[in-house]
Amino acid sequence: MPTSDPDGFLARQPAAVDSAFAVLEAVARLGPGVTARELTEALPMSRASVYRIIKHLVANEYLVRTPDLRGFVIGERVRALASGAITDLVRGPDEHSEP
Repeated sequence: MPTSDPDGFLARQPAAVDSAFAVLEAVARLGPGVTARELTEALPMSRASVYRIIKHLVANEYLVRTPDLRGFVIGERVRALASGAITDLVRGPDEHSEP
């Protein structure tokens, strides 16, 4: 049975998050239309893990399938994160501090 730390994370969860970020970074690096096969060749994880992570990322709109269903592109939720980060950079730290 997986152990849990005081923050509530199961022992495997941080590594799973790292793996999901690795897939997202690979899609961004390899470009729109990257295939699952290309991702499995580019990443140091099993084919089953890559496919499972892709399925989860697509289900949660972090990745979307290309119109021909052969590849993947960054999804709207990643774009929203990036947009928020850019807005924060433009505003600077002073606009987030309390009066």
